[in-house]
Amino acid sequence: MTLEEASERFCISMERLTCYEENRLIMYDTLVDGIPDYTEEELHKVSMIRVLLEAGMRVDVVQEYLRLFRTKNAGKAEQIRILRKQRCELMEEIHHKQQCLDRLDHMVDEIRKGEVKV
Repeated sequence: MTLEEASERFCISMERLTCYEENRLIMYDTLVDGIPDYTEEELHKVSMIRVLLEAGMRVDVVQEYLRLFRTKNAGKAEQIRILRKQRCELMEEIHHKQQCLDRLDHMVDEIRKGEVKV
């Protein structure tokens, strides 16, 4: 399947697929005429790639995770370690954002009460 076909079939933008391709996150075979041919199995990984990137995982770490994923059972412990590490980083980010949100709420409360000191 070509990128164009995959984009249409899986409702994924060409830009996103091209980015994944350029970063070697999705693999392909080359047809006789030199056109990349993506397997359905490879393209089904796109949603997983998207989640990992949206969770803030660096591209090089996603590449390593996918390498382990392709080895099936051999890399499960390392896959779990990578996911847990990213989860911790994401939780820290959420915690920081929550603290910022709390501070903003406090500032709003001060303004409403007329307690803002200049």
